Amino acid sequence: MGYVKAQSKASLIAGGITGGLLLLSAFLIAQGITAGAILGIVVSLLLIGQFGPSLLKKFKVMPNLLVVVLGLITVGVLALSFFQ
Repeated sequence: MGYVKAQSKASLIAGGITGGLLLLSAFLIAQGITAGAILGIVVSLLLIGQFGPSLLKKFKVMPNLLVVVLGLITVGVLALSFFQ
C-alpha cells in the first residue's frame, strides 16, 4: 500500500522481505521444523511493532488495523503450536 500511495520503494522492499520471511516460515512449519514457528512469531511481532503505534495514532483500517489483527492471530496460533 505504501508503494501504491506514495511510490515508496522502502515499503515495497520491506513488504517483499517480510512476505518472503513469512513464506519461509510457512514452508519450515510444513516440514516440521520448529524454527519456522519462531521465525513467524518474530516477523509478526516486528510487524505489530511497526504498525501498532501508527494504529494508535491514526485509526486506519488499511493497512494498520489489518496488519495488527492478523499479526496477533498469527502470533497466537504459532505460540500455541510451538508449546504443544
